[in-house]
Amino acid sequence: MIENSSEKKKLFYMIVLILTLITMIIGATLALYKLVGSQKEEGTVLYTGTLQINYIDGTYINDPELYPLTNVNYNTYDKVYRNTFAVTSTGTLDQTIMIDLNVSLNEFNENTLKYAIYNSEGNQLKTGYVPKSGKVNLTNNIFLAHSSTARYTLIIWWDNKGYNQNDEMGSRISGEIMVYAKQVKY
Repeated sequence: MIENSSEKKKLFYMIVLILTLITMIIGATLALYKLVGSQKEEGTVLYTGTLQINYIDGTYINDPELYPLTNVNYNTYDKVYRNTFAVTSTGTLDQTIMIDLNVSLNEFNENTLKYAIYNSEGNQLKTGYVPKSGKVNLTNNIFLAHSSTARYTLIIWWDNKGYNQNDEMGSRISGEIMVYAKQVKY
């Protein structure tokens, strides 16, 4: 009888264990079903900004014809490299933009080529010398509201030093204008 009682206990515990496992599986299935059923199809929506860049005069600087000049301003068109481009925020977010000049080749002597960047009103934003290679920041943290356009003009010229610069003739320069945007956090 003891043997029979021990077997009954084992059978009882086995049945309880199986029923517990079945109950757990049914409970987990119902919880998962309710969770999936409660989720809306468009529960999370992300909005992003879109930046459109129109390089009106192209992206790349590739061996422009430059002549030594003393005075250059927004209205200078001859004997300089001139590039006008527009940056448009077509999304729903405000942005700050940064514009870099990435020089891949500059055979001119150090501090020979100068640059200036202007906004659409002709106001000079920054000026300086074009490096032998690498990036130079032309503008930084310029606010661009959503659904608006900003135009910029980059001018590069051969700086007239007031002495014979014939050894610079035939020198080449090439590079690229790059625009970056960052969403404004409120």
